Amino acid sequence: MSEQQAAKIDQDEINSILWKAWDTFRGVVDPAEYKNYILVMLFVKYLPDVWQDQFEKLKEAFYGDEDRIRRRLKRERFVLPESCSFKEVYSQRNESNLGEIIDLALEEIEEANKK
Repeated sequence: MSEQQAAKIDQDEINSILWKAWDTFRGVVDPAEYKNYILVMLFVKYLPDVWQDQFEKLKEAFYGDEDRIRRRLKRERFVLPESCSFKEVYSQRNESNLGEIIDLALEEIEEANKK
């Protein structure tokens, strides 16, 4: 998402998106447990978005030199393994063990960021 697009998103739109996300769990998850699912899913989506933004900035700065980009990303404050991207997790959304897939991705993120 570009800065211009981000600037156009207002609080009402964010609220609408979050309510729609919450509605997907209605009847499946106890309302008292919503926050546990929603916060995890926001993290699973937000982190790769930030990572991708940084990748794009480095791609421009290093003129697309993949080796330099990868080396630089390894030194970032937060590291995201490729297998943990939202795109990768989302591609498995219809699997019967989706919860396990998300847990494994979160564990891999945790391992990659132990310092």
